[in-house]
Amino acid sequence: MTTLTRLETLSTADRFNDEVWNKVQSFIGADILEVGMGIGIFTEKLLSRGKVCGVDIAPEFVEVARRRLGERRGFSSLVADMGGAVLPDSLRAHAFDTIVCMNVLEHIEDDRGTLSRFRGLLRPGGKLVLVVPAYRWLYNPLDAHDGHFRRYERAELNERLRTAGFDLIHESRFNLFGIVGWFLNGTILRRQDLPSEQMGLFNKVAPFLFWLEHLIGPPLGLSLLAVGARP
Repeated sequence: MTTLTRLETLSTADRFNDEVWNKVQSFIGADILEVGMGIGIFTEKLLSRGKVCGVDIAPEFVEVARRRLGERRGFSSLVADMGGAVLPDSLRAHAFDTIVCMNVLEHIEDDRGTLSRFRGLLRPGGKLVLVVPAYRWLYNPLDAHDGHFRRYERAELNERLRTAGFDLIHESRFNLFGIVGWFLNGTILRRQDLPSEQMGLFNKVAPFLFWLEHLIGPPLGLSLLAVGARP
């Protein structure tokens, strides 16, 4: 499965994406930089809040996002490597109130430097909304095939944010039941891609699983959500 095909499959997981949006939307402002826009799966949701500049390293992803979103008011896009040492001038000249970086930081080798550069793109009081994969012990062929340098421990991620100059204002785990599928497919079966039929089934039951997760207050979760504010 190519990366583009994987993203297109994820775009059909509307119920799961809605549940993730419910977890992050209260932290979203009106002038947003979306790092790792991909094909624009979350961009449309972000546009409901205000202006969005979507950035991705892959030109083919940006082209799909542009076709997907058309001439939506408030949308702009850029092909750029946000893990590079020097960010584009057009971004450095702008101060955003929100940076959304979902399932991207693990793809960047210099994550510490990247977080510091994110801080410089935010206005005082601006927020970085960060979602990353959890648990080093869970790293397996699914991660390696998707270009992940790492998975994160909670304390490790919090330390990186504070070192980069952020005040940590929220942290949580989510997708408790996703751990089972990731461990089974990647660690036990050594698969490099999640079967599309499994993803379809998971999407169908996602609202119930997230409801149950909220009810029990999950001690574990496949993903970490952290929100840092620039002082």
